[in-house]
Amino acid sequence: MRPLETEHQGWKVRVIAHPVGQGWSALVEVWPPESADTAEARVVPFSGTLSSEKLAQAAGRAAAVRWLDREAKRG
Repeated sequence: MRPLETEHQGWKVRVIAHPVGQGWSALVEVWPPESADTAEARVVPFSGTLSSEKLAQAAGRAAAVRWLDREAKRG
Protein backbone atom coordinates (compact mmCIF):
# COMPACT_ATOMS: atom_id res chain seq x y z
CA MET A 1 0.00 0.00 0.00
CA ARG A 2 2.46 2.59 -1.17
CA PRO A 3 0.95 6.06 -1.74
CA LEU A 4 0.57 7.29 -5.30
CA GLU A 5 2.31 10.68 -5.55
CA THR A 6 1.90 12.81 -8.67
CA GLU A 7 1.43 16.44 -9.69
CA HIS A 8 -1.28 18.35 -11.51
CA GLN A 9 -0.86 22.00 -12.56
CA GLY A 10 2.03 22.32 -10.09
CA TRP A 11 0.01 20.92 -7.17
CA LYS A 12 1.37 17.88 -5.36
CA VAL A 13 -1.22 15.06 -5.25
CA ARG A 14 -1.03 12.08 -2.89
CA VAL A 15 -3.48 9.19 -2.93
CA ILE A 16 -3.35 6.64 -0.12
CA ALA A 17 -5.46 3.57 -0.88
CA HIS A 18 -6.85 1.53 2.01
CA PRO A 19 -9.04 -1.56 2.30
CA VAL A 20 -12.73 -1.07 3.08
CA GLY A 21 -14.72 -4.26 3.60
CA GLN A 22 -14.33 -6.27 0.38
CA GLY A 23 -13.03 -3.29 -1.64
CA TRP A 24 -10.65 -0.34 -1.62
CA SER A 25 -11.08 3.38 -1.05
CA ALA A 26 -8.58 6.23 -0.77
CA LEU A 27 -7.53 9.31 1.13
CA VAL A 28 -6.79 12.08 -1.40
CA GLU A 29 -4.60 15.02 -0.39
CA VAL A 30 -3.23 18.01 -2.34
CA TRP A 31 -0.69 20.75 -1.62
CA PRO A 32 -0.40 24.05 -3.51
CA PRO A 33 2.59 24.77 -5.72
CA GLU A 34 5.78 25.66 -3.87
CA SER A 35 4.29 24.95 -0.44
CA ALA A 36 6.66 23.98 2.33
CA ASP A 37 7.06 20.30 3.19
CA THR A 38 5.48 21.08 6.55
CA ALA A 39 2.37 22.68 5.00
CA GLU A 40 -0.97 21.12 5.88
CA ALA A 41 -2.62 19.17 3.07
CA ARG A 42 -6.05 19.95 1.70
CA VAL A 43 -8.21 16.84 1.68
CA VAL A 44 -10.17 16.23 -1.53
CA PRO A 45 -13.63 14.67 -1.02
CA PHE A 46 -13.61 11.05 -2.19
CA SER A 47 -15.91 8.26 -1.08
CA GLY A 48 -15.63 5.69 -3.85
CA THR A 49 -15.12 1.99 -3.17
CA LEU A 50 -13.42 -0.01 -5.90
CA SER A 51 -12.36 -3.61 -6.42
CA SER A 52 -8.57 -3.09 -6.31
CA GLU A 53 -5.91 -0.85 -4.81
CA LYS A 54 -4.79 0.35 -8.26
CA LEU A 55 -8.35 1.29 -9.25
CA ALA A 56 -8.79 3.20 -5.98
CA GLN A 57 -5.54 5.07 -6.62
CA ALA A 58 -6.58 5.95 -10.18
CA ALA A 59 -10.05 7.08 -9.10
CA GLY A 60 -8.59 9.11 -6.24
CA ARG A 61 -6.17 10.86 -8.58
CA ALA A 62 -8.99 11.57 -11.04
CA ALA A 63 -11.00 13.10 -8.18
CA ALA A 64 -8.03 15.31 -7.29
CA VAL A 65 -7.65 16.47 -10.91
CA ARG A 66 -11.38 17.34 -11.15
CA TRP A 67 -11.25 19.17 -7.81
CA LEU A 68 -8.12 21.14 -8.76
CA ASP A 69 -9.57 22.07 -12.16
CA ARG A 70 -12.77 23.34 -10.49
CA GLU A 71 -10.74 25.33 -7.98
CA ALA A 72 -8.69 26.89 -10.82
CA LYS A 73 -11.89 28.03 -12.57
CA ARG A 74 -13.15 29.66 -9.35
CA GLY A 75 -9.81 31.45 -9.09
